[in-house]
Amino acid sequence: MGRLEKKVAIITGAASGIGLAICKAFAKEGAIVVMADINMEKCAGEAEELQKKGYPVEVYKCDVGDADSVASLIENTVTAFQKIDVLVNNAAIAKSYDITRMKEDEFDELVNINLKSVFRGIKMSLPYMLRQNSGSIISISSVQAHRSWDDWTVYAGIKGAIMAMSSQLAGQYGRFNVRFNTISPGAIMTPLNQERIKNEGEEFLKKSETQAAMNRMGTSQEVAMTAVFLASDESTFITGEDLKVDGGLCTLPRYI
Repeated sequence: MGRLEKKVAIITGAASGIGLAICKAFAKEGAIVVMADINMEKCAGEAEELQKKGYPVEVYKCDVGDADSVASLIENTVTAFQKIDVLVNNAAIAKSYDITRMKEDEFDELVNINLKSVFRGIKMSLPYMLRQNSGSIISISSVQAHRSWDDWTVYAGIKGAIMAMSSQLAGQYGRFNVRFNTISPGAIMTPLNQERIKNEGEEFLKKSETQAAMNRMGTSQEVAMTAVFLASDESTFITGEDLKVDGGLCTLPRYI
């Protein structure tokens, strides 16, 4: 407890899944949590539950695909708390396409929501971190940037671009004490995957479990606690890194 005491942390895609787990973990560790999501009803409901427990939580509607919406999120946070200590770029959409049939507008949608959103969040929050000479920016990548799955080319390419962008920025801004790291989750038991298990049956669950060396799916909480570490002062000499939370998936020879 208290590993993030009084740190102001923005988490995008905060209404469910990994984003919500990060919000809960940050709140328990003492952070002032700013929950941002396009689904305001769900996000506000989850924020209210945390507030009832006494945690300092604010919620803002944010469409990460829109620059003005991201700018409003950053401005509202700074107005309310005068600083930003942590930014977690989590919001994304997961869509697969056969690249030979993928349309230009489908490609553009993935780039806008999954990559330009990270650019927007970093561009707009970084000046405040530079001013205070400290900050931790954590972006959620994916093991798909490390391994090959059929028909996930563009999604994986974007997740790889997020890692490359974070590495470049880590080198440029390290002297200002602003850190950039990524987390690459493997198969995680999120609501999205729970729905797939429901629709696709035990075969999907078995394939998801057996692709990892640990022979199970991960939990959102396991990803969240990795984010806690990267946001905390326990990791102040770590920057430009990608931490895989994949149960050893990437150590095995291929996807099963």
